Amino acid sequence: MYENRVRTGRFALRRTVAATLALTLLAGCAATPSDQRSAALSGDGISGTGIVASYDGGDGIGGTGVVAQLGGDGIGGTGIIGTISGFGSIIVNGLKLEYNNKTAVESDGRPATLADLRIGQVIEGVARRDARGDLRLEQLEIRHAVTGPISSIDHDNERLVVLGQTVRVYLAGDKSQKTAFAALKVGDLVRVSGLRMDDGVIVASRLDQTDDDGRVLVRGPVTTADNNAVTIGGLTVNLSSAALAEPLEAGNRAFVAGRMLADTFSADVVVSRPGLPFDERVNEVYLEGYVPSDASANLSVQGVPVTGLDLPSEIKPGDRVVVTGRVGVDGVIAAREINQVRTVITVLRPSKMMRPARIRPTTIQRPERIERQRPAERPTVPERPQLERPGDFRPPMV
Repeated sequence: MYENRVRTGRFALRRTVAATLALTLLAGCAATPSDQRSAALSGDGISGTGIVASYDGGDGIGGTGVVAQLGGDGIGGTGIIGTISGFGSIIVNGLKLEYNNKTAVESDGRPATLADLRIGQVIEGVARRDARGDLRLEQLEIRHAVTGPISSIDHDNERLVVLGQTVRVYLAGDKSQKTAFAALKVGDLVRVSGLRMDDGVIVASRLDQTDDDGRVLVRGPVTTADNNAVTIGGLTVNLSSAALAEPLEAGNRAFVAGRMLADTFSADVVVSRPGLPFDERVNEVYLEGYVPSDASANLSVQGVPVTGLDLPSEIKPGDRVVVTGRVGVDGVIAAREINQVRTVITVLRPSKMMRPARIRPTTIQRPERIERQRPAERPTVPERPQLERPGDFRPPMV
């Protein structure tokens, strides 16, 4: 049942991660070698900050997927799966999502804060309508599609491969963006925000160069699986060092986190995740994704089956769409609308003008400051002698 599957969703992830790590420790997992290489979830670098996407005839701000309750009775929750396109409130697909200090934030299963949010990040969350009708976020998670070292990069065709995942970026011909992208090279650690097409290619909406904090990850559909390994995109994950909360099968969507040991990915956490990782409170959805090549037979978006409407004639396989509808108990979306959106454009530029430490010029030693010579101390001015005229002196009388 869908209720059982969705309980493994987003904010159950941290508990599942803790459980699997505990099982791993009990199994006597070896300590991490000191020469490990891995990628981080934080840090500055090459950053995607622009998204151009909207409903046809829209304002161009959107281009994200949102699970939302429209005109409901306020009882059901609002789920969000989409790309951040602005702030003030958190703007996702043109919707203003309010928040406060009670909004719980995670990043790939780890605690985070609202200060970690950036334009171009893909988020999922749960919100409710308040008394004024505004959508107020209760919780959200930042989801990176892949974080790890670049294994190959094609600057001319704007593609790169990270942990076996092909990533495509759009630089819109901007010279400064192309220059920033050209500075990336094999071995650099990056974290990628974006959505997958049905061929597994990740269309990036944000790309961050990052520091090494000992963790790499990938999330996506499992293409092959057995007791010893699973394959996601071009990455085969050995499961010998990972404690599984449940078995994985081909077709499942998985979140895998681990470390790089001698240039090999070693998994610590492997979790199966449903396409719509929400509980029974969420019943209205806006889901963004790409139309698969076999959409005429069975339409699905981000692995979620869609029924109730035929695909509009002007929408073709590979187009980016937002599906609006209600969620059934079986996890299928009963669609009310299917709207085409313009393609996301990844804008790359150095974040805070950061450059890798290895290419920074050595610090220029400034010459010692010459102490200003003070003039010699002025000599003491002798007291002026006082002229005395004797009172009893008189000149002689002539």
